[in-house]
Amino acid sequence: MRVLKSVFKAVGYLAAAGLLAFAGYLFLMSGIFHTPESFLAPAEYRPAGGKILVVGGTRGTGLEIVRQLKALGEEVVVTVRLTSNTDALDALGVETVVMDALKPQQVRDAVPPDRYAAIVSTLGTSASDLPKRQNPLQALIKGQTKMDPSKRPDFIGNRSLIDAARAAGIDRFVLVTVIGAGDSADAVPLPARRGHNEVIPLKTQAEDYLRDSGLAYTIIRPGGLGPRNLAATGTAKLTEDAAAFSYMGRTDLAQLTVAALGDPATIGKTYTAYDPSRLYLWKLFID
Repeated sequence: MRVLKSVFKAVGYLAAAGLLAFAGYLFLMSGIFHTPESFLAPAEYRPAGGKILVVGGTRGTGLEIVRQLKALGEEVVVTVRLTSNTDALDALGVETVVMDALKPQQVRDAVPPDRYAAIVSTLGTSASDLPKRQNPLQALIKGQTKMDPSKRPDFIGNRSLIDAARAAGIDRFVLVTVIGAGDSADAVPLPARRGHNEVIPLKTQAEDYLRDSGLAYTIIRPGGLGPRNLAATGTAKLTEDAAAFSYMGRTDLAQLTVAALGDPATIGKTYTAYDPSRLYLWKLFID
């Protein structure tokens, strides 16, 4: 009997320690440590004046951007891969053009002169791009502990896209990256930093390349994104405060991106996408 009591007591201690550790993790993963003081004022949307090319528009935030642009009456074209599921785009009646962002010639072919007035890019590494999981020891032996940067479109794909935009005479370019890039490195919650150490440098390179391109750019950095079906709050805002962090629904991020595209005041600016009503990780699962 004493042995059983000791076991139950030990289990209780372990459970309590686990709960405390989990609570600490949720606390550290929150955006409560810094509150921005100023935000971009809402402005009336100004049409692009021609077709808009959306890169990364087959799903997630990109697809929601397409929906919202269509609702505003804009003409939208979306780049797709040969293997992309285009059912949602077909249902919207959206024109598509085949393009592999890792192949510069295909990017140039997809962005001819006198066709587009603006480009919106949410281009980045998707889950399907990542290598299949393997035994960690085998990965270490093979030297495959990290994904080859040349297989990620986060920098080289966006670089080709920026170069193609310049060659085609397209001036307006909106790029969605991520909190952690550039001067926002310290805004990433501490427990999440290790998981972003491969992609953040590539996002930073893409941002820097766009700033140096001479294009009329806007860069938007979201924090943690929720499930694709997460409801919008309507409380998300853009701030130039690089220390801010929050979680966000994709519909809200799309709304901020579209609004920035149609607001000349955002040209030459880098913003954090911030939702004060979603500062905690658990908000992504109960809202």
